Amino acid sequence: MPKEVFLVELWKKYADQAEEIRVKKYDKFVKLKARLKKYLYVIKLPPDWAEQLIKEYKDKGKRIVEF
Repeated sequence: MPKEVFLVELWKKYADQAEEIRVKKYDKFVKLKARLKKYLYVIKLPPDWAEQLIKEYKDKGKRIVEF
């Protein structure tokens, strides 16, 4: 079962340790999923915030998978 996180700073902590980051885009929000060894941590964000985080983690060299 995935765990939903509501704070961006907490999700970033998990994303820094993640094996990959998965992105699922909807009309009104974007789900960002940080895949760690044991759990999948999910956060729902507005599209502009999500794009900013996606760009940040692409620059860090994280594997980004978009659905």
